[in-house]
Amino acid sequence: MLFLDIDGVVNKVGTHARYRDSVAIDPFLAFRIGKIVVETGCQVVLSSTWRLFPDLRRAVEEYVTDILDVTPIVAGDFRGDEVRAWLAGHPEVSRYAILDDGNDFHDDQPLFQTTWLTGITDEIAQRVIEYLNADECPRSDSNRH
Repeated sequence: MLFLDIDGVVNKVGTHARYRDSVAIDPFLAFRIGKIVVETGCQVVLSSTWRLFPDLRRAVEEYVTDILDVTPIVAGDFRGDEVRAWLAGHPEVSRYAILDDGNDFHDDQPLFQTTWLTGITDEIAQRVIEYLNADECPRSDSNRH
């Protein structure tokens, strides 16, 4: 499972000016998400605030990837708690990764942090692929990526 943020992951500084017709989604960055999905077979849960707006959710599905679900809204607006709440309702999920430019996650959550300056890089995409394809169970002391 991949928990996906949008701003700072599939768009970055300057994206709005360059790709006006695609709701500020950078096609090169979106391609990297597609590569993760294809190479791992993961499904995507939208954790971005874009999940709150039907037109933006449709844009993600059109320009980035299919969305299985969205994270719930929880008190406190802490993304790590939103991911935990979603996972609590899906005990069948044994491995997941989080792609986000923020850092409001729990230390034991496998966050692959991007930046607003670059969005998702090839290096980060490759680390997510390797992590999701790894055979061993994740260890809580090594999940910050």
